[in-house]
Amino acid sequence: MTMMPARTAIAAVLVGVLIGVSGCGLRVPGADGDLVDDWQLMATPKFDLPSVGMCLDSPSKMPFDPAFVRAAPIECDRGHTLEVVLIGTVEGNAAQASEPPAAGSEGFQAAYAACSKAASDYAGGDWHAGMLGINVQMPTRAPWEGGLRSYVCSIFALSSAYGVMSFTSGSLKGSLTGDAPKAIRCLEVVGNKASNGWWDRISALTPIDCAQPHEAEFVGTIQVGVGGGALPAVAVLEKWTTDHCWPVVAMFMGLTDAQFNTREDVGLAWDGMGKFQWDSGDRHQRCFALLGPGKKVRASIKGLGKKPLPV
Repeated sequence: MTMMPARTAIAAVLVGVLIGVSGCGLRVPGADGDLVDDWQLMATPKFDLPSVGMCLDSPSKMPFDPAFVRAAPIECDRGHTLEVVLIGTVEGNAAQASEPPAAGSEGFQAAYAACSKAASDYAGGDWHAGMLGINVQMPTRAPWEGGLRSYVCSIFALSSAYGVMSFTSGSLKGSLTGDAPKAIRCLEVVGNKASNGWWDRISALTPIDCAQPHEAEFVGTIQVGVGGGALPAVAVLEKWTTDHCWPVVAMFMGLTDAQFNTREDVGLAWDGMGKFQWDSGDRHQRCFALLGPGKKVRASIKGLGKKPLPV
């Protein structure tokens, strides 16, 4: 989920000047012999940070460099990728480190959690339930060494519920409120059919109006493996996700688990869990009700119960 043009930029670098004074030099006429007191201390570097609501023309998850962002702003009604929702600050022990926090560190996880909350507040609902992703950009090394401890949190639109970043026009602010234009609802499936007639591999879930023929529908989110530790094996994640998603799909359809087990025309899918997402501390998975290949419905199956599919 979490997820992508080169720009000419001038990196902000802190320049340190050290003056060694030797006691054996000749004194210059009119000088007091103390060279240090005539030098002014160099000013702390000034960094140009983006502001909340600014849109950025950057299809990349490059580390944050103030000069890079300064060169990239674009009007939100033009095609863009990122939209700033938070300028945060690295704090605590992480702020004292010699380099910016990396994914998997406590400092990065704290920034990701703050970014996640800010993105949901900005969109007006849990961003995991939208065709949305988030991007946490830490400073590059030179600004970090220059004293910058700010990071940039942005939200972006998806073209697939499987986490493909897309260009968009217009602001994403409030996009999960009202008629919620960025909410995940019904989806077309791109994938391969297995020999048993079910799906072998799904590569994309793209949004479509629920009145149009479709093979999948978003039913909700779950969290798996809450806590620390390394990313589990694929088989472990699959079991955790199946165990959690299955009852969510059943409830969405108005069925008990046992009743859902008897329906052979509806299964489930989820969006997977990558190492970066896991290391960032995000344990959310998106769950989808899934029909077999070529089997399309023309309405939502929410509350369908035991009734036939609305084909």
